[in-house]
Amino acid sequence: MAGCATGEEAYSLAMLLSEALPDHSTSAQVQVFATDIDDRAIEVARSGRYPESILTDVPPTRLRQFFTHTRGAYIVNKSLREKVLFAAHNILRDPPFSQLDLVSCRNLLIYLDRSVQRQVLQTF
Repeated sequence: MAGCATGEEAYSLAMLLSEALPDHSTSAQVQVFATDIDDRAIEVARSGRYPESILTDVPPTRLRQFFTHTRGAYIVNKSLREKVLFAAHNILRDPPFSQLDLVSCRNLLIYLDRSVQRQVLQTF
């Protein structure tokens, strides 16, 4: 997942995959690889700590299943954090990653003009 910012979408994808492919039902290991150019955003994403305002966006069942509420924040549970790997990466300059099964650039492509979008898409 390129352009992951502070990790909300990467964790959301990991939640969906965890629900669709419970650990006991498949031998395939699910790993979400999320990148961003901003080191500070990556630090926030790795911490998995989000404000209570996520209540408006995350259903109560997912809050109970994937988060721990503590001191005015919600922390992504370790089991879910272990399914998401965050790294700093500039998709326009750094070499592309290989052996990826799914690539998501949704929150990245909207900020790029058409020619740069084509350049990014040809990378994969």
